Amino acid sequence: MASPDGQSPGPAFLQPRSRAPQRLAIAGLCLLGASAVIAIAGMHRENSDPFYALLTLSSLGALVCGIVAIAMSGRSTRKAFALASGIISVVGACLGWAFGMLLILATHVVHWVSSGGGGGGGFGLGGAWGRPLRVRGKQLHPSLTEGADWTSGPRPDPSGLDDPTRRALEALWLHDAQKEHASVPAFARVSWLLAAAGGPAELLTWSHRAAIEEIEHAQACFALAAGYGGRTFTVEPMPELVLGGLDARTDPRITLAIESLSDGCQLEDFNADVAAACAAVCEEPVTRRVLETIAREERSHADLSWAVVTWLVEHHRATVAAPLATAASELETYPRPTAVSDDKRALVARASEPALRRHGRLPDARWAAIWDERKAKTRHRLAELLAGGDRSQRAAA
Repeated sequence: MASPDGQSPGPAFLQPRSRAPQRLAIAGLCLLGASAVIAIAGMHRENSDPFYALLTLSSLGALVCGIVAIAMSGRSTRKAFALASGIISVVGACLGWAFGMLLILATHVVHWVSSGGGGGGGFGLGGAWGRPLRVRGKQLHPSLTEGADWTSGPRPDPSGLDDPTRRALEALWLHDAQKEHASVPAFARVSWLLAAAGGPAELLTWSHRAAIEEIEHAQACFALAAGYGGRTFTVEPMPELVLGGLDARTDPRITLAIESLSDGCQLEDFNADVAAACAAVCEEPVTRRVLETIAREERSHADLSWAVVTWLVEHHRATVAAPLATAASELETYPRPTAVSDDKRALVARASEPALRRHGRLPDARWAAIWDERKAKTRHRLAELLAGGDRSQRAAA
């Protein structure tokens, strides 16, 4: 429809007394609310990267809508509403994006700390069994769902336990099952890196055998959890492994050296120490046998890591000696696995501590003492290994 002077009136949102500004203001408020929902949801997901992208887009949309609504508020049929809502959208978008990013980044920091400076499994620091699995700097383990395909082995007798203690033991063993399951691809990664570094057949065979043992550990942990909880769980897919499962440094020898020392020589020897200590106090026969098996085979996995480090020192000393020395000094800041992860503390606090002990669960203070003892032994053994290499080089010269 033409205007009286014959000219087109132009777009509706440019006309006086338009409703477009208040509609834009309403859209900005809606996007602001969506930003809040996205930020809260991102806090509770281990992989918060998609939430970061959505938060950025929704906040940007709220910001643009707010700015345009303010600029056009003079033409609005409800000027005060459009102006106020636009200001709220602009200010809220800026503050909301910043606050949401802080929440998501805080979650990333928790993952990073829980993985020894590499990132997981979120609140995954509790529980010691298995070799950690890291993808793109974040420690991972699978989520759980109903199912029984990973449950295999005898189940413990939970009679005499109250319900809070049974639930606590179920949660603790499910957590261990997740860690053991994650160790399977972790050892597959070790095998891959060994092949990339030209490792001997003996070490690759040992690494594959360790992965099979971790499968058995995971099945046994799922069975213990089923015995205590009266229900079964299985794992969900882990598509992150396809995106960056290797995620290695440029030189696989350096990656192998550093990770073998911290995740293998230190952590898996510690795993064996804790499992043996737990087995020593465990009065439930089925649980005790599982703990004894884990202790024995985790010790073998630590021996594998020491064998890898020894091979690297003997054949690639110039490349790995300095990174190994640095890794040894950084053991002081390597986060110690705790007896209970943060997200299970309230659940375990309701359980009977004597009953937990009878079923193979020691308090965190004992774990701390074992960690410090193992750390001293790891550093001493590495120092001897490096010193022995120095002596051999001098003798050859």
